[in-house]
Amino acid sequence: MGAGSLGPPSSFTNNSQQKGTADAKDTYRFDGSDDSQGDSDLTWSPGDGVCPSTAQFNHCYQSKFNQWTNAASTQIQGSESFHYYLQAFLNLLKDVPPFFNSPPEGVVINGKPGSRRRSYLVLKSSLRIQTTEDPDCDQPQKSIDYLQCVGLPAPPIYKTKLETQLQAAIPICAKPLRSRYFSTIVLAWSYIISCRWVEIFQLAGEKGQIFHDQDAQNDNSFWDIITQGCWAAHMKRKKGVFCSPWMLRKEADAKKRGNWISVPPDSFLAFNMLLDFCLSEGFEGEFLTGLASVLMLASRNAPPPKFAPPISIPSTPVRASPAEKGAIFHDLLQSIDRCIFLSSTLDALDSLLCSTFFDPCIPCNLLGAASLGTQKALLETDELYGQRLLSAITNAKPSLSLLWAAVLCCDQATSFMNLALRSLPPICLATAFWTNTTQSFFQIAYISHDLEDSIIPRADEFQTSYFCRPDVPIPWSPAPPFGVTTVANLSLEVKEHLAHIHRPVSWTIYWILSSGERVPASSHQIGPIGPHNVYLSCFEGDVDELPDPERNTADELSGIATSRLFDWHRNYDDGIWLDDGKGDIELVRRLQMHAWIINQFDNQDNESVEEPKQRELPVESILRWRETVEKFRQSGEFA
Repeated sequence: MGAGSLGPPSSFTNNSQQKGTADAKDTYRFDGSDDSQGDSDLTWSPGDGVCPSTAQFNHCYQSKFNQWTNAASTQIQGSESFHYYLQAFLNLLKDVPPFFNSPPEGVVINGKPGSRRRSYLVLKSSLRIQTTEDPDCDQPQKSIDYLQCVGLPAPPIYKTKLETQLQAAIPICAKPLRSRYFSTIVLAWSYIISCRWVEIFQLAGEKGQIFHDQDAQNDNSFWDIITQGCWAAHMKRKKGVFCSPWMLRKEADAKKRGNWISVPPDSFLAFNMLLDFCLSEGFEGEFLTGLASVLMLASRNAPPPKFAPPISIPSTPVRASPAEKGAIFHDLLQSIDRCIFLSSTLDALDSLLCSTFFDPCIPCNLLGAASLGTQKALLETDELYGQRLLSAITNAKPSLSLLWAAVLCCDQATSFMNLALRSLPPICLATAFWTNTTQSFFQIAYISHDLEDSIIPRADEFQTSYFCRPDVPIPWSPAPPFGVTTVANLSLEVKEHLAHIHRPVSWTIYWILSSGERVPASSHQIGPIGPHNVYLSCFEGDVDELPDPERNTADELSGIATSRLFDWHRNYDDGIWLDDGKGDIELVRRLQMHAWIINQFDNQDNESVEEPKQRELPVESILRWRETVEKFRQSGEFA
């Protein structure tokens, strides 16, 4: 949303107190939409203090619709050149660490290659975030463990489709990518990335190898080896053999066996052969989108890609690429290890794609309205869906345009649009920090207007709660909580850390060794993101205007996001109390039982359990509690 288009968070509670609850005719039932066993009698009503009013919903919906409609119809200067897309992609990668770079002795890679219990080969590492520079804070860091898939028990597959016009063009003003050439270029990138995978593990002392089919090898044809799948990239580990996660195979040839001979991996030569062909034939768009398509092979949310049959390309000698055209592409070659690092990280690229539509100003109870407005702007038009979508993303988030072009060409875009706009998207905070993108409200520095010292935004409360507790996971909802609360309503731990201003400052990656020791690898400062408002404008219009006919479905998404977020707070911060310091206590009590606020997993029908006759006194807990209370009393915060 544009600046000034949203309003202060307190407007939710204030409006509900002034108007009371909405009419019964606008009441909906909340079913959770996630197989949870909620109470079927629970309802919500627009403007009830948690569910936004019709005017607020419509304003948020319309703002998002306008934003993405404008993005789809605007062309940014420079976007007519493929250099624009490549440079934006390189900027995305600039702070991403290189894959498996100089690992220390004792790094643990787990995987079971046996025939019955085959699994991925997984590397576990840790990202430690510095969250405050206050010397008085006893919890200045937050650690997030992340997983990387570094080997598969079987190669990823693709399905074959008829030759049709692809929905993407790079640049967006050019003709659509040519499908059969695109398929061949994707297969070439699969070979290049897999060769580099072998080279990296060989440098680390692992047993990685590239194999060519001996019959194809006799022809000495790079393109025949690529298009016919006459190669393999394997790594032996313990008693098993694992494939490169980017070793793409046609579905019908997944179990094909060849007369393999080992050859030295040479990703540099293969890259130059592909680049030379693409530059000489004008396939720069296919070249860039092909790389992104191969990187997406590691996604666990994408269906298998679909490609037209690859076209055979005659063998030609490698020529030196023109300096003025080839230089920036060789910058891409220097970033291949970063590409592999990002692609191998669990949910990294999936979360990046979904972050395209994330707006940290939209609170959890308006997430459905924002998603509905975005869908209407991009999906429900007479124009070609793919071209409109890619045009909007290129203008709004150019660094992600190649990834979206890839999923469009691979028939995967619908899956990711549903993941981003019709459910709670995956969040990978580590990826967000590496790529300097925004995926969660935890990354944002929020500001508040006209709030008393005794009142704080709930976004600040939730952020402090997350960063000051070492073992608390990130909630499933990326959107911030709505509203404000009193400082007196905070838990003692959050109140203690509030003055430390916990925000991401820097990150450091750590190798995790078999001994449990953590060895630092690389680090980086984090630039501030913000300031932002959790903001909803006072919409000047008829509050009783007709709601959007799809509001019920949109509100279900808002209800799930709100429920997940408040359940998270309830589980890790000793409950939740919707007191903004101004409301009637009975109104607050009613809001506590709102369908979006109560614990959807709490079975209220459980029979009461007889209390044990003898109870052990929790002496340690009492002493810690007294110590904390005394600390606050001495600081003057308790009367």
